[in-house]
Formats: sequence, C-alpha cells, structure tokens
Amino acid sequence: FGFIHESIRQLMIRTYGEAFWAKVLERAGFEAGKENIINHYYSDQDTYTLVDAVSVILKVTREQVWEMYGCFLIQYTMETGWDDLIRSMSPNLKGFLDNLDSLHYFIDHVVYKANLRGPSFRCEDNPDGTITLHYYTGRPGLYPIVKGVLREAAKRVFKLDVSMSITGRTQRSVQMATGERIEEHVIFLIKTQNTDQSNEDALGTAVVQHSNNYKIRLTHMDFVSTFPYHMVVDQDCKIVQVGRELYNHIPKDLLAVGTPLMRIFEVTRPQIPLDFDSICNFINAVFVLQVKTTPMEFQRNATKRAGQASDNFDNNLDDNNQTVATLTQSQHLKLKGQMMLMTSGGHIMYLCSPYVTSIPELLQYGLRLTAMPLHDATRDLILLNQQRLSDVEMNLQLEANNEQLENMAKDLEIEKGKTDALLKEMLPPSVAQQLKQGLSVDAREYEEATVMFTDVPTFQQIVPLCQPKDIVHLLNELFTKFDRLIGIQRAYKVETVGDSYMSVGGIPDNVEDHCEVICHLALGMVMEARTVCDPITNTPLHIRAGIHSGPVVAGVVGAKMPRYCLFGDTVNTASRMESHSPIGRIHCSENAKKCAESTGRFEFEPRGKVQIKGKGEMNTYFLLRSFKRSIWEIIDRRRDENCNSIDGYNELRDGYVDDVINKITQKNSKTCSIS
Repeated sequence: FGFIHESIRQLMIRTYGEAFWAKVLERAGFEAGKENIINHYYSDQDTYTLVDAVSVILKVTREQVWEMYGCFLIQYTMETGWDDLIRSMSPNLKGFLDNLDSLHYFIDHVVYKANLRGPSFRCEDNPDGTITLHYYTGRPGLYPIVKGVLREAAKRVFKLDVSMSITGRTQRSVQMATGERIEEHVIFLIKTQNTDQSNEDALGTAVVQHSNNYKIRLTHMDFVSTFPYHMVVDQDCKIVQVGRELYNHIPKDLLAVGTPLMRIFEVTRPQIPLDFDSICNFINAVFVLQVKTTPMEFQRNATKRAGQASDNFDNNLDDNNQTVATLTQSQHLKLKGQMMLMTSGGHIMYLCSPYVTSIPELLQYGLRLTAMPLHDATRDLILLNQQRLSDVEMNLQLEANNEQLENMAKDLEIEKGKTDALLKEMLPPSVAQQLKQGLSVDAREYEEATVMFTDVPTFQQIVPLCQPKDIVHLLNELFTKFDRLIGIQRAYKVETVGDSYMSVGGIPDNVEDHCEVICHLALGMVMEARTVCDPITNTPLHIRAGIHSGPVVAGVVGAKMPRYCLFGDTVNTASRMESHSPIGRIHCSENAKKCAESTGRFEFEPRGKVQIKGKGEMNTYFLLRSFKRSIWEIIDRRRDENCNSIDGYNELRDGYVDDVINKITQKNSKTCSIS
C-alpha cells in the first residue's frame, strides 16, 4: 500500500538523505514521485523490490532492513495523526497486542477501503508473567517488522524495554476459495528487561480477582433479543443458537440447529478456512461473514424440492414472490463481529452486527437504524462514518487532481519547449530570450556584416510545368539542405521568399570572420543544390548567389508574427549581386572580396566592371574556392575516394553552366586565315 512505501521513503531520507533514496529508486526501477502515492495499491513484489534495493546498497540483510523499518513505522504512524488512537488502545502491552487485529481492520476497511490481507496476533499468558505471541500472516518473511514494531511501541507508549525471541516458525499450505496460499506462523516470547516491575504488572498479564460471585440467569428469549445478531456453534462449526434478527434476513430452514456454518456463510475476513481450529488461531481478529446462498435461490430450490403439483404452482409462486420480495434486498448480507471461545472450550459465540458503514449500505440490505440495538455502536458508526467517507473521498479526489495537474504541467512544459524552439527558429536566440522576458528589442546598427541572397534562376520555367505539391517538395528539399549548412557554418537564416534564400553573417552576434563564414556557406550551397533534381530536365539543380559586405540595421518587425529583418543599402546591393549573377556562380562585390580576404584565404576570379541596376558600374568577382577548407569539410560529407577529387573544387567548377557553354562554343568554332 502507498502508506508503506511513503514510510519506507521517509525512513531512508531521514537516515541517509535524498541522494541515497534516489539510488534506491534507480536500482528498483521506480520513477521518482510514482513510488509513494498514499492511496495507491502496490503489489507485494514492488515493496520487496524497494527493500531489496535498500538491502543491497546498505550491504545488510533484508531482515535487518525490515526490523529497522518496523521501529520507524510506529514513529511515523504516530507522527501522521494516529498518536492518540495508539495510546488509547490499551493501558498495557498485552491489551495492545490483543487489539492489533481490530486496528488493522479499521485502517484497511474503514479508512482506506483497501481490503488488504493483514496479519493476525494472538497472546497466551505464561505462568512466569511473560507473553507468548502467535503471529499469523500470508506474507512469509515479514516477522522482523513485528519485532521492530513491538519494541518501539513498548518504549514509546508503555515506557517498557522488552526482549523478543523466536521460539517457533512454521509454514503450511492453506486451501482457500481463491486458491492455495502459504500461511506462516511465528511464535515470539516477550519479556521485560531493565525494569523493577514484574512481568505480570509490566505486560498486563496479571489475573484480576473478582469478589462478586453473583450469577445472572438469562432466558433463551432474553439472550436472543439482547444480542439479535449472535450465533453459537459447536466444535464441528454447526449452528447451536442464533439471534432473532437473523431470521429477517436468512431463511428459517438454513438457521436450523445442526446446520453447518459454512453452508450459510463464507468468511471474507480473515482469509482462513471456516473451521474451529482456524477460528481459535485468529480469535482476536475481526470476523466478517457473508451470506452464501441468496434468499431468492433458496426459495427456488425449496420450491423444486417440494414437488408441488403444477395446478398449485402459480398460487404458491405468488406467495413465494411476497417472501422473496421482502428478502431480496438482503442478498449477500455481511456480518461483522468477534469470535469468543466459551469457557467450556467446546463452543464459540459470534457476537456480530450487519456490516454497514453508511446510509446507502444500510438501505441496500433493506435495513433501518431501528434494526440495531441501542447498545450497538454500529448506529453511531454509520452516522459518523458518513462524514469520514466524504473526507476520504475528497482526499482521494484531490490526490487524483494533483496527479492530473502534474501530468498537465509536464505536458505544458513539453509544449512550452516546442514553442521556445520554434521561436528560436524564427528569431535569433538572444532576441527570442528578450521577447520571452517581456523586454523590448530595439533596432541595432551593425558597422559591418555580410549579406547573401541565393535563388534558382530556372524557377519561373519550372513552376508552370509542375504540380503545386511538386514545387513545395522541391523547395522543401532544397531549403532543408541549406538550413543544415546554416547550422554547420554558424550563420543566420533571415527569411525565404519564393525560391530566394536570404542569410547573413555577423548578425545578431558580431564576429570578425562574418564574410569568411558566408563565403564557405555559399560554396556549400552551390554544391548541395546539385544533389536536388530539376523536375523538368531530371538534371542537377543549379542556383546562383550574390554576396556583399557593409553596414546593416537589424530589428524585430511586427507583433503578431514578429520577424527579424535587415535594412540598408548592403541588403539591396547583395540582392543586385544575386540578380546579376550567371547560373551556378557566386557573385561578390569588391567590398565582400576584401572582407573575405581579411580573415580567410579564397580564390576569386575578376569579372570586371558590370553595370548594376541602381548602382552603375561596379567591380565584381566570382568566388571559386577556399584554400582553408575543402568542399567536403564545408558540407560535412564523406568524400568518395574512387571518384571525387581531394578538395572537391574540380567537381564544383565542372558544374558551372557558363563554362559548359563556353566549351561548347569553342568546340564548334573554326579558325579562318586570310592569305
């Protein structure tokens, strides 16, 4: 049960610390926070796994861990609101032990409604005043807990120091309605030590002598009226006497003297065979018996046995229906009470009441409060427990809500992470962080940065001849490759418009080698674009690029869908470099060339003076190669040694479209001579 796991957790944390408990959970395979839900039922194996993990890490035996836990269990139970109840159970240790079964029953069935298989305790007084304790359990191996619990309870509640020794331990197989199970029986000898009191006075085993010898005599009618729900059985567990109220719930024929008890009832607690010896072993336990045969089934069987003539069957059925109607409500009636061994030693009396703890249960069995004698505490229990059940139900609901909130918080954190990741993709991380903190992002001027535009020159010829989804697929494949290169080269992707891809170096973080970064990025983009297939010609796709360096103003524009935008003449010039570039080439301004050579080592090919729209004539250059890095390093792909050059720039140049055209022109030209 969750309370057990929580108390184990508290013991380990208080004794060894949080880090130790984290190691225990890791070894036991539990997720932190899921191992100690108070009202959750855990399997026995889960609990054994936790204890075994503690045992291995501490390098002690499992029995030592259980005994240590037993000592702490009393302390923790008293800390969590059970102190007054435990202290009020009995004035001495023997009475405490005799009432442990009823305490277990109250916790299991009334507080938590758990229906757990609790142990049973039975005491015997020895001539020297010591106590022989019989401990019965369906979970073998847990007896060290009993030693720890009783020693600590004796100290805290009764101010006693006791010694406990095991004088016997046996196991037997018990056949139950639910199947076979192993029952362990451990016998303890309990003595006091370090006290001036005798065992009789300290443990409560002294016999109290009564001077009043008056004998009260009750008639049979007085007795069955005073205890309307009692039963007396003999050594064969056959009915000898029953209370009068039972006749209102169980057919008279079943309550006849000599009827075996097990024919009428099945025992639901404790889980033992319904025979005389087993009852004596668990004599201190709270017994819950349930009617086995329903009144309706009994009436039908009685009708068949009677063998009545068919012409009288209908009349008798009407009479039977009236009886059945009054008895049907009491189907599977449960009785709860105490088994008492009579002084003769040959009979057992079962003093009991209907097992009802709330108004709905009372009505379910067709009962009213008047069915309970005034001296029966069940009346008060029903009324008081209504409020108790409401409180427990509310606590369960709150715990379920807390768990649901925790799951929702985790889901929210995951979604928040996705949102943050998306925001960082749309904006630079530093800018995104400012916006998350609610700060304004002012426009900033950069003295020098490098801007690059790339596009697909044949895009306008491709669009009319392809389906829209093919166009989307083409751009997605191309831009995904470009995005990968952006991450490798540590540049920043500004935006895409149609087939145009804009990137920048040196923004938002100032770096000296911003132009070198963009030049490497451009070489990689040209090479990677050729791995994309042109859907019209089924040939490698070719792009062109334009690069310019200069001052730039950058800032966030918009509130609903904020974008990080660049402004200034540098942006316009870079765009002109792209639009005036031949297919497959990287077209650079003179400023970009100088800036790239200030930190990197590149090969540029002069293009000469070019008439640039809106700018006039400008000296421009084609970027051919980097002497620092090979193409394969730039695109972060392995080179095929069988067919690729070492640096990859031969493959890059072979793909230049203008070079191919020039080769074709030279091949077809003829030399003329004039004589």
